[in-house]
Amino acid sequence: MENLILLEKQERWRNLLIDIKKFLKEERANHGFEIYKFIGDGWILLFDIDFPPKELFSFLKRLCDRYKSSYKKKIRGILSTTIDNIGITFGLDKGSLIRVVMDGHPEYIGRPLNIATRLQGAIKDNDSEPQGKVLMSKIVYDDVKRIISKDYKVYSVKRNLRNISGGDRYPAIKLMLYENP
Repeated sequence: MENLILLEKQERWRNLLIDIKKFLKEERANHGFEIYKFIGDGWILLFDIDFPPKELFSFLKRLCDRYKSSYKKKIRGILSTTIDNIGITFGLDKGSLIRVVMDGHPEYIGRPLNIATRLQGAIKDNDSEPQGKVLMSKIVYDDVKRIISKDYKVYSVKRNLRNISGGDRYPAIKLMLYENP
């Protein structure tokens, strides 16, 4: 983003985000998840607890592919510097959320939202190529492991999740959506 601002081409980033938003809306129509919130450089998406795991991880791969394609078309060719790690990272947790309306907009509160966002932020810890990877809580993995174990490489990791009870050395599972990011 800094390079785009220096080049006065920040509309390229906006155009990439608009393209991803369009993709998310198309996918939402097919899969019924909620596009909850945009937080500066990414979205928080909420899925029904019974959303099929194979569909979820297939969707995440399509989202990664769309991002790579859009980045290549809209941004890569104009940058004056090379950026090695281009891609998206994901954090997953599950559990109950409480919905409240603030200023006419739905908001959610709950530990799963905090855990998922902290996991997403912690993917890059001890990983020089975090793109195309998912960091999930063990409770999520326990529910999906039989269904996805043959399709993806997974690793047990520990991460420090700030402001989370028990977050120092939090046990999690890292899943690679691709063999080679």
